[in-house]
Amino acid sequence: MDLTRLTYLYRKYQRRQLTGAEREEWEAAVMDLSQDENIQYLIDPTWQEAAQFDAVVDVEESERIYHYIVGQAQRKKPRARIRYLLRYAAAAIVICSIGFLLLPDGADKPQQHIIQADILPGGNKAVLAFADGRTVDLDSAHSGIVIGDQITYENGDVIAYSESSELTADNLQLVTPKGGVYQVTLADGTKVWLNAASILKYPLRFSGGKREVFLAGEAYFEVTKDNAHPFLVSTPEQGVEVLGTQFNVTAYPDELSTKTTLVEGRVRISNTKSGAVLDLSPGQQGIAKGPDTQVKNVSINQFTAWKDGYFSFDETPFPEVLEQLARWYDINITYLNVPRKTFSGKMKRDAQLSSVLDFIEGAGIQLSLEGRKLIIK
Repeated sequence: MDLTRLTYLYRKYQRRQLTGAEREEWEAAVMDLSQDENIQYLIDPTWQEAAQFDAVVDVEESERIYHYIVGQAQRKKPRARIRYLLRYAAAAIVICSIGFLLLPDGADKPQQHIIQADILPGGNKAVLAFADGRTVDLDSAHSGIVIGDQITYENGDVIAYSESSELTADNLQLVTPKGGVYQVTLADGTKVWLNAASILKYPLRFSGGKREVFLAGEAYFEVTKDNAHPFLVSTPEQGVEVLGTQFNVTAYPDELSTKTTLVEGRVRISNTKSGAVLDLSPGQQGIAKGPDTQVKNVSINQFTAWKDGYFSFDETPFPEVLEQLARWYDINITYLNVPRKTFSGKMKRDAQLSSVLDFIEGAGIQLSLEGRKLIIK
């Protein structure tokens, strides 16, 4: 659909003048990810105009309404598509500020689940553990630490000195809880982003002919090139050997497979149970499940977006979507029924849980939240 036609439909939607056929056309555009830039183009001027009037904005209410609008279109599709919800929250904000966008004619109020206290998204949370048992709760005002002659935050503030007793042992661990992410720059300059509920074990200084770290959970690596010292990532099911490259490893103990997704460069993966060895090229993913290993082409962003603050899905089964939400929002999932839906699209990870659940409900999935237990009905 060209921008002229989309603008026509958008203006009629604002005035509640869409015909039945035009409404179907508009809803199809809302669901079409290829129209994101055009929709952004239409929304931005509206939001700017609202700002000029110093309008009072109810963000939570406006996001809920926007999720409902998208949800109305989703009910007519075979699978739900998660779009850039918060990026386009401006469209919903205008509903409450100057009344440009309105709910469909004759629409009932959106269904709302009851949440006693909203659950906030995760953030910078981690513990630095030393070999002698000492631990340090890392400051959430910082996003990462740097390993060198001293252990510091990224701004240079000192956490520990290399000559102090807690650093006499060689190995360190960076541990993120549910709802936590953190970064570490290793002694060789390699950068590692650690996702929620993960553990990275690494030395204070690399020695010998290789650089080896151990991972349980998920991490994104930007490895400093050193031809003489290969970089190794060891997990219970899969080993990854590189010289200098960028890749993501997902190796959660409660998942059935370990996945290595290559962004650039070249890596060699080995199955620890069968000994099978395979090389990956950019855009490929190596999957180890027991003694079996397979390689497939994937959409890289789906497996690396978390590092940049997004959820990204591409026909992802509903339980896999919920696994990611559970780790990020520190909730537990109970299934009374497992929906057969898949989700595609992208969503920022700084949304409160209520906004995410409103969207899921808009996709036709029944749920309830009791404390930190999410029940899928």
